[in-house]
Amino acid sequence: MEETEVVVIGAGQAGLSSAYHLGRFGYEPVVLDAAEGPGGAWRHRSPSLTMEKVHGIFDLPGVRRQPEPDGGQPAAEVVPEYYADYERRVGLEVVRPVKVTAVHRSADGRLLVGTDVGEWAARAVVNATGTWTRPYWPYYPGAAGFAGRQLHYAGYR
Repeated sequence: MEETEVVVIGAGQAGLSSAYHLGRFGYEPVVLDAAEGPGGAWRHRSPSLTMEKVHGIFDLPGVRRQPEPDGGQPAAEVVPEYYADYERRVGLEVVRPVKVTAVHRSADGRLLVGTDVGEWAARAVVNATGTWTRPYWPYYPGAAGFAGRQLHYAGYR
């Protein structure tokens, strides 16, 4: 078991931003991410979503995106490249691919983060897992009786 002050689960926009600010407060968080590489949910966007069609991507704290990408480039390529560059420039070592299986409190009050590659004990955990792997399907009247195809963006190509 590894000991740390803070574990950040997820290395998308929220996880990277959280880790950056934790670092500014003097912590060295362990960042765990289930994906094979950087980019969070952006890695899974449809190829037809290009940068000119994105309504805006905000810079992560401390590092501006440079240069402005060609509008015709797929967001699924541009944003992961930016996140990878961000991790390098900010000095975040993201442990990947790691699937978190459980978080529970130990007898001494620390949080035990169980994963498929080991366990971490921490005083705090930031859950920045996002929603991409478990898309939200809102309720709407008549949904149960609808016979047509329903497609969530997570499944759109």
